[in-house]
Amino acid sequence: MSQEATHNKKYSHGLEKALDRFIESAGKISANMLGMVNKVGGQIYALLFLSREPLSLDDISEILQVSKGNVSVNIRLLEEFKLVKKIWVKGSRRDFYEANRDYPRKFLKGFFDRLREGIDESIRIINRCHGQFNEALNECDPNSSQLEDARFMLRQLDLLKLFYSAASRMFDDFYQGREINTELLRQVILEE
Repeated sequence: MSQEATHNKKYSHGLEKALDRFIESAGKISANMLGMVNKVGGQIYALLFLSREPLSLDDISEILQVSKGNVSVNIRLLEEFKLVKKIWVKGSRRDFYEANRDYPRKFLKGFFDRLREGIDESIRIINRCHGQFNEALNECDPNSSQLEDARFMLRQLDLLKLFYSAASRMFDDFYQGREINTELLRQVILEE
């Protein structure tokens, strides 16, 4: 890091090693979970998130051992996603950046909201399909194997609906601030 960014701070070997491990891991997490940010972008965000002071492109490039061009491209992407912001540093002409530190909270809320929406949509789809299978069941010849096939399919849909309903109730309890009973969801997931 430049003296301007660190004010001559030197980290102990243990702290430096822990910081390096977190930055490397955060790059993998970002690439795996977010999709919108690549590994280097995740490493930049992690570095800025843990830095008490804003860092310049040169600082970031030096610390991460990646080209300044790569840092610049990823910084612009991180700015677009509102993960970092440019900061003015008195007496310097360089651009400095800091992390938007409420991002993890916003990410988790967005993640849970999308998951909840997906669960609700799944329940709507299952209910629609259940109705179609019931109609088909009524049309089956009572003496054919299709009747048993249709009944089996309806039971499978009932199991899916049970799972998604349990997940939906868990999210409702979470969002309403009620105690979460995960037993039904656990049973549906873990019982064979």
